[in-house]
Amino acid sequence: MKTEQRTAMRELGAIGSTFGPLWDTYFESAFYIHGHLCGGMPLGFRAGLAALKALGAERELDMAKLVFVETGTGHAAGCFADGVQMATGCTFGKGLMERTQYGKWALTLVDRATGKAVRVSVRPEVMQASFASPFVQQRKQGTAPSAIPVEVSRPLVEKQLARPNEDLFVISPVFDYPLPAKGKASFNLVLCSVCSEAVAENKARVRDGEAVCIPCSGYGG
Repeated sequence: MKTEQRTAMRELGAIGSTFGPLWDTYFESAFYIHGHLCGGMPLGFRAGLAALKALGAERELDMAKLVFVETGTGHAAGCFADGVQMATGCTFGKGLMERTQYGKWALTLVDRATGKAVRVSVRPEVMQASFASPFVQQRKQGTAPSAIPVEVSRPLVEKQLARPNEDLFVISPVFDYPLPAKGKASFNLVLCSVCSEAVAENKARVRDGEAVCIPCSGYGG
């Protein structure tokens, strides 16, 4: 990572302190995890914060919330999802994030305990301005995002951070979002009888009376 990128990430991350305690740490970390400066990730971060505020909820530390993010793959500004993940704490690894592949810059955050949810979408004019920016024009020409000069990428981030939520997002009223009952997590392991690798017990299959992993089982999940 170039020094100027690292410096900008640290300085921009510090702006997160305006969101509350620890948010500068989360925001700076979001830049590093994402890997480059761009407008999409910070926009997702702000959207995730707006969703938490609308629900009166804290950033998720465990598994009590779920987020459906409406971006997908194969389009610009999918970086939005990384920002949502970092802000809400609904991480892919914890199984709390699902992408709908709608190709929209929106999210629905659901609180499992209350059954309440909120949808936050980026205003169309904000996305149109982002897609007309010098940053996206360079991306269209094939320039890798990390190779775009900081003087091009940083103003886009700063502009988004300076705007109030109402200028950036449409935030729905809180609504009911019933979820199916959540199954219990498995804390048990078995060893695959074919490859000998450790497998979560609830993901193992049985072949010829022996526990096997899905790849060794010969059939799908």
